[in-house]
Amino acid sequence: MKLQNKILRFVISSGVVILTSSFLIYELVASHRDMSEYMRYIIDKGESAFLYEKYQNQLIISQFAQKLDERPTAEAAAHACASVQHRGNIHGLNIDGYRYSKLSGSLTAGKTPCDKWAQSLPALEAFDAAVDNSTAWKPRLPDAIPQQKRFRYYIDVVNQYIYFNSPVVIHDATLTSWNFLYGDRLGISPASLENLFLGRTVVSSIYIDTFTHKNILTFLTPLYHHENLQGIVMVDLSHQDLHDIFYTRDRPHFWRYLDISFIDSDNNAHIEVHRSTSHLLSYVHYSRPLAENMRVELSLDVMYFLLSSWKLFLFYLISTAALLQLVRTHFRLYRTVSQENISDALTGLYNRKILSSVQSMRLQRLTEQGVGVVVIALDCDRLKFINDTWGHDEGDRAIIMLAQAISATIRKSDYGVRLGGDEFCIILIDYEEAEAKVITERIQDHLALIDTESRVSFSWGAYKMRLGDSLEQSMKIADQRLYQHKQRNKTASAHAYGKNND
Repeated sequence: MKLQNKILRFVISSGVVILTSSFLIYELVASHRDMSEYMRYIIDKGESAFLYEKYQNQLIISQFAQKLDERPTAEAAAHACASVQHRGNIHGLNIDGYRYSKLSGSLTAGKTPCDKWAQSLPALEAFDAAVDNSTAWKPRLPDAIPQQKRFRYYIDVVNQYIYFNSPVVIHDATLTSWNFLYGDRLGISPASLENLFLGRTVVSSIYIDTFTHKNILTFLTPLYHHENLQGIVMVDLSHQDLHDIFYTRDRPHFWRYLDISFIDSDNNAHIEVHRSTSHLLSYVHYSRPLAENMRVELSLDVMYFLLSSWKLFLFYLISTAALLQLVRTHFRLYRTVSQENISDALTGLYNRKILSSVQSMRLQRLTEQGVGVVVIALDCDRLKFINDTWGHDEGDRAIIMLAQAISATIRKSDYGVRLGGDEFCIILIDYEEAEAKVITERIQDHLALIDTESRVSFSWGAYKMRLGDSLEQSMKIADQRLYQHKQRNKTASAHAYGKNND
């Protein structure tokens, strides 16, 4: 294959790879955009769930506040005080077993006298009812958001008690310390506390839960009574709660390769909601703040795209390979056709089409550059005698053997041409005319090896091109010298035949 054809094949093959790769890159970009949009949807879903929890707190507070001015009967207060349990310096209701059935959860009051917090019993019963009935108010939420009962509790800062909606075993004295909201235990920033005192729901910093000893975050909604801060309704969001909120139920395969983390900017604490099963390479990353001090980060591993888009990759590989094979086949066919067009069918040498005007000009340029170009005219002797004696098949065989000898003798840079019949032409590049005899001797030596019957012989004539000579002119001169050589061979043969008769 000529150099220009090789370059053309390389350019076309490169274009094929670029074209198919561009399609793949487009799909990658489109997939990246879609995954980013889906991550935005995940966070939007989480924000909706958070808003729902805040509204749940507001709903509970509205029902709870209606009962704050109501006082229990003396019998009810006495019964509550008689049901008080003690664990060390901690006392309250349902803190060590379930004894006070009128409340669903546990109450701890530290050192606060019973008659003080017992006045809140009607409000606490309303608190239980509000929590239990909170699902009656259902906002429009995405179907993927589960409406689950969260762990809620109420801190009364006036009467100094904590009420948990669910029964818990109280064993930590820190729950009786009313300064923990302002200390390190919830890690609430001063700015967040200011919002709390303004009546807004705030999100705590990530802190270690007293019960589970794992990182959680908490929503705090203030309760005002008679324009004073009465207490705080709180709901905890643990690792499992956040997992349930953000879980991609519509795409469970997506969830396997998704990293979700909550990062607290105040204390650099974090909650690892989910970690992907593989960590090959982060493919899509998305981050958004969910509160003043809180942001959520999502990262999708590239393995998801590889596994979910294997059909795309398979199509890319097959289409690229098919197109490259098509290009290869085309150029191979072109090469074959080109060779067949300038090749002699019988001998495999070039035919006379190779001796074009373009070739003549090329040889002239070589001559002008000082490169020796020798033209040898050559034909088979006594071909008619071989045809008449042994048949045309043997005549063709003689031509083939002569062509084989020529092909085996010359270099790849030279040209062996069958002009037609038993006529041949050899073009030697970078040779001198005197060296032409060496070539013909080598041809004769090769013939001696393959022509076991010694039927094939040839005559030849050589000419070295000079400045201004065309290929056609050089071939005519070489042909004339061939004729002269043939006449000498006939004269010598006749002379030898006459001597034998004598």
